[in-house]
Amino acid sequence: MKVVSLELNGFRAFAQQTLLDLDADAVIVVGANGCGKTSIFDALLWAMTGRVTRLRGDENIISMYSASGEARVSVGLLGDDGKAWQIVRRFDGEEQFLQVEIGGESLRGPSATARMTKELWPEGESAHDGSEAMNIAITRSVYLQQDLVREFIESDTDQERFRTVSELVGAGILTELALQLERARTQWTTVTNVRAREVQECNQRLASLNEQVSRITGSGGPDWPEIMGDWQAWWAEARQLGLDVEGPPSPGVSEAGSILDAAMKSLGVLRQSHARRRESATDLLSFLENEPAVVAEEDASILRNRLETAEQEADALRQALARAQEHAAAERHSLVERRETHEELQALARLALRHLGSRCPVCEQQYDVAKTRERLEKLASDYSEEEPLSALGEVASLSKSLEGHEQAMAELQARIGQVETASRTWRMWKAELDRRATELELHPNQTRTNLRVSILRVVDHMEREGMRLVALEELGEKLSLKLAGSADQARRVEMERQVLSLSGEAVNLEQNLRLREETGRLANQILEGVREVGSVAVAEQVERLVPLLQRIYTRVDPHPAFKAVRFLTRVARGRGRLAAEISDPAAGRSSESPEHVLSSSQANALAVAIYFALNLGVRTPLSAALLDDPLQSLDDINLLGLVDLLRRAKDRRQLIVSTHDARFGRLLELKLRPIGESQRTRVIELGDWTRDGPKVTQRDVLKELKPLRIAT
Repeated sequence: MKVVSLELNGFRAFAQQTLLDLDADAVIVVGANGCGKTSIFDALLWAMTGRVTRLRGDENIISMYSASGEARVSVGLLGDDGKAWQIVRRFDGEEQFLQVEIGGESLRGPSATARMTKELWPEGESAHDGSEAMNIAITRSVYLQQDLVREFIESDTDQERFRTVSELVGAGILTELALQLERARTQWTTVTNVRAREVQECNQRLASLNEQVSRITGSGGPDWPEIMGDWQAWWAEARQLGLDVEGPPSPGVSEAGSILDAAMKSLGVLRQSHARRRESATDLLSFLENEPAVVAEEDASILRNRLETAEQEADALRQALARAQEHAAAERHSLVERRETHEELQALARLALRHLGSRCPVCEQQYDVAKTRERLEKLASDYSEEEPLSALGEVASLSKSLEGHEQAMAELQARIGQVETASRTWRMWKAELDRRATELELHPNQTRTNLRVSILRVVDHMEREGMRLVALEELGEKLSLKLAGSADQARRVEMERQVLSLSGEAVNLEQNLRLREETGRLANQILEGVREVGSVAVAEQVERLVPLLQRIYTRVDPHPAFKAVRFLTRVARGRGRLAAEISDPAAGRSSESPEHVLSSSQANALAVAIYFALNLGVRTPLSAALLDDPLQSLDDINLLGLVDLLRRAKDRRQLIVSTHDARFGRLLELKLRPIGESQRTRVIELGDWTRDGPKVTQRDVLKELKPLRIAT
């Protein structure tokens, strides 16, 4: 399956729609760091599997500048049979949507995922999660991620490496089967252990019962006909007294004592209830003797009418008093004005008398001096008080009358309060009387004499019933003592019956436990067989990859001494394990931890060699090799070996390689240029990143016009 096109919209670095033509034998992606090279590879992985593990969630794949707020990737594939595929996956921030078109057939959702797994990676159909199995296959054999180059030899454990290679070589179904068998065995063992504890507990109960039976002695209890009459009479009397019991059991059964004890407890409760009822009736008699005085409702009505009349009269007096007060105020105002006028004229007259002459001191005219002097002296004399104000007497009289009315009103209100309180007290007493009488099932509205007689009857009845209950309890105690003599024998019979039942249960449990243990041993044998077969199958496939791995490792040649590499497989504690071993054949030295021997660049070169061995040596979901900027992981010497390896692999795999170094890009153009009419090499240049995404330039690498020839 070959990649022919890729469309990105709102995915990672590509905020706007971008269409890339990948229909070539080799595609070289050149761009500075941060321009979107890795986004192209992540888009291919996400479209195929629905996940990019290192990004930890789909929410991280949507571009912050996506106009639609969603991420969409469309991948075009071309099968070896010439059938065209179109895979479209999008994420709206909450849910993924998948659509696959294959030769005109359109599939969506789970059916599309199932069809992709079936066609591209059939081994994933037997896995617990088909998409996860395809993701592992792609990231281990197709897509060499920039920041996870050495993960296979450093971070992954030998068990994880074994599982990864098992998936790639087609033995994943055996590994998955072994895991399922192990989970089933664990559950089976857990249930078997529970059954074993049940057997142990059953045997312990059986031993305890046998011991109790052996301690019980005696041949039985009293002669039952002697107490049968008292027994029957006791239960009949209990029913008459109100005890809710069915037909009495036989005194010879083992439960007779416990049934009698329960009935005795019920009798005690009934006796206490009768005593409380008698006490309530006695209290009601005392309450009845303390009836408060009854106040007629018409007395309160008359007092309220008198109060209303007094209030009306008081209102009339208040209005008259207000008018008298206004009249008195007017009279006082007039008197004040007359006094002020006299005082002003008196002052003026005294002043004029001091300056009085033959002529007027103001206008210089002649006047009658004697008459003027007499008049001025009269004005200058002291003011004589006029008659008293008539309105003041009326105000005093009205005030006294109003005070008398208000005092009478206060007395009426106090009397009304007393009457209402007495009436309320009597009503509360009557309500309490009705409640207590109703509780005693007596009619509360009968005459006080009849009610008193009814209460006395209740008291007398409760006393007689209480005496009967006491006598019945005494007889019950005697019967209980007589039953005690047969309790041990009845208990022995019951325990022997339990021993017989428990013995049968123990036999069944032990038989079931033996069958489960036998099944568990058989399951262990099957599990070990599946593990062994899986390990042998993986070992055989891995052994087949070793020559290819050695050739690729030799071509890269990362270390001057450690020239050999191979895979080692083994089974430890029931788990398949795989390690990569490098060795120095000349010195006879080897290591299963290459990361401890090789430098960082050399370890990266080994990881690339393992990646290509898996890519070329096993079936992969895509007939392609995707390398994301390997220049950042290798030094110049190892990089030249990688370039030579890419040139040789181009005939067997579609290559998609990215780099941040323009010089390395030109070297790749030269080494991976097309040399035949059917070959094609594409260059995709990314640059000038903006919020809409990088500027994309696509072009074909020109074919070699004059191929080199070997001269002889």
